[in-house]
Amino acid sequence: MAVSVDTLSVAAFTALGTIVGYLGTEVASDSIFNRLLWPSRFYNTKSLASFVGIGLLMPMGGPIHKAAVEALDQFVLAGLLQGYCRGDMLGTAFYSDTGHRYVERLSDGSKGEEKSARNAFWITVLERICWKPRVDHALPKDDEAAERTVYQVRAQRPVFVLKLSRPSSSAGDSNAPIVTGDTGPLAFRYLAGVMVSEVVTLAVGIVTAVVWKSLFSIWYLFPLVLKLVALLCCTRRNATVQAEADSKLCLAENDRQVVYEVVDISKGFFLIEGPYQLVFPFFHHYGHPVRNRRGLLGDRVREVISMLTVMAFIMVYPGALIAFVFAPVAVQWVWVGYQLYAMLAMHVYRFYGGKYIGTTQEWVAQALSRRRRLCVFDATGHGVVAELESSTVSTVAEGSQEVERLVCRVLDHAEHNGTGGEGSSS
Repeated sequence: MAVSVDTLSVAAFTALGTIVGYLGTEVASDSIFNRLLWPSRFYNTKSLASFVGIGLLMPMGGPIHKAAVEALDQFVLAGLLQGYCRGDMLGTAFYSDTGHRYVERLSDGSKGEEKSARNAFWITVLERICWKPRVDHALPKDDEAAERTVYQVRAQRPVFVLKLSRPSSSAGDSNAPIVTGDTGPLAFRYLAGVMVSEVVTLAVGIVTAVVWKSLFSIWYLFPLVLKLVALLCCTRRNATVQAEADSKLCLAENDRQVVYEVVDISKGFFLIEGPYQLVFPFFHHYGHPVRNRRGLLGDRVREVISMLTVMAFIMVYPGALIAFVFAPVAVQWVWVGYQLYAMLAMHVYRFYGGKYIGTTQEWVAQALSRRRRLCVFDATGHGVVAELESSTVSTVAEGSQEVERLVCRVLDHAEHNGTGGEGSSS
C-alpha cells in the first residue's frame, strides 16, 4: 500500500517536533519564570539595546515545560499551595535565592556570623560592573611570555566598595543618574518589555494569518496572553529601600554605619557600607512579595493566578505539537521553523547572560560603570545614593589585604563620626 505524501509530512513533522521539544526543554533556563513573576524587576529598562535583546531572546512559545515543572516543584516544596500566607516565597520563582553569603565586619575588625544574602540585589549589581584586568606589557610573542600573561591576568580580581547613603539636595545628588526602583506599581516600560519579548512570536502568527488564512495563527497569541495575565496579576512587593526603625534599638543604633563583606570572591572582593537602615533591607526582605491583603483582588488571589500561568505554560508546546498535526503542511513547517528559532534563542539566553538583560541590576550596573554614582528611588519615595569605588589587585592574597585595609578605613571613619557600633542580628 502506497504511503501518501501528507502522511510522510505529518510523520516528519511529528518526529522533528519531538526532537526539538526534547532539545529545547533541556536548555530552557529556570530564570524565565523569575522574569514572568517579577516583571517590574526583569523588564525595568529604558535602554534600546536591552529592548532588542528582550525581543530577540525571550519568546516563551518554545519547549519550556521542564523549566515550568521545576518551578511548580519549588512551589510545592515551599508549601505555597497550602493556603493563605502558607509556605516560604524565598527560593521559588517569586523570589529567587542567589545563594550568596555575607558577613558583617564588627567595630573591632572581626567578622560576624556568616549569613544568607537572600535576593542579594547589590551583589548581583556589582557582578555586572564593567571591569577589565590590567595587562602591563604588549601581546606575548611566544609560549613562555603567553604563560606569564595568562597567570598575571587570571590571578587579578576587582575590589569594589559600594557606599550607600541618603540623598540630599546637593548638586552632587541632583546630577547623579536616577534609577526608578522595581517594586512599585505597574509602569509602561514593564508592559513594553513584555510586549517586545513576544514580537517574534506575534510576527510569525501574523504571517501565518495573512498568507495562509489559518486559524492556527491564534496559537501564537497564547504566550503573550499568559505573560500579560502574569503582569496584571503580579504580586505586590516590599517596596521600601529603607528599613523601619527597630523600636528595640536606639536611634544611633538604627543609624550606625555597617560594613558587609561578600564571602564569595570568584568575581571579586565586594564591600557594601552605609547606615544600617539603608544597607540591611537589601540583605533581608527588599522586593519580597507582600501577602497580607485579603479579598477578591488580594495577595493570595495574585499568587494563585501567577502559579496558574506557570502551569499553563507547561501545555503551550505539547498542546501545539498535537494541534498542529491537523494543520496544513505549510503551516506545520512554519511552526517548526519558529520552534527552531525559539530553541536557538533559549541557548543564547542561557549561556550568554540573558538572565539579566533588561533588569534593574543591569540598569544600575551600567549607570555605576559610567558615572560611579547614582540614586535609586523606590515606590514609597525613599531614595538611596550609591557610590562605587574600585581598584584591581594582582592576587587573591593581595585582595584580602586590601579588603582589611578598606574595612579599617571605613570603621575608623565611622568611629570618628560617632556612627560605629557592634553588629546586631540581621
